[in-house]
Amino acid sequence: MNQALIKWKLKEVMARHNIKARDLAAEMGVSANSISNLRNARTMPRLDGEILNNLCESLNRLAQDLEGEITPSDLISYARGPNPVVDENYEIKGAKAPTQQKKSRVTSSKTEIENSLLSTAA
Repeated sequence: MNQALIKWKLKEVMARHNIKARDLAAEMGVSANSISNLRNARTMPRLDGEILNNLCESLNRLAQDLEGEITPSDLISYARGPNPVVDENYEIKGAKAPTQQKKSRVTSSKTEIENSLLSTAA
């Protein structure tokens, strides 16, 4: 499916500034498992503003060889996918809506049942 990709780069930022997961966890007041989950996420996790702010502040306090502040834009990268083709109803062509998929399954099941009944009647 054609879509934009927002990549989460916490692991790279932590490596670049020699920040250990246990130190970041202690600085933020969260468990080491929470930091491990955040660090290993491939796409941007759902974070509210308070958590993102706390993360950036903690990274800035712990960072070694800091040339500038670590900001949310350092933690994400954006790669735009190919432009999807949109039809006259402003729907992406090639993407089936869940209701369309459900309807086609019901229709095919109904057809299978009818065919089964016809073959047993014959």
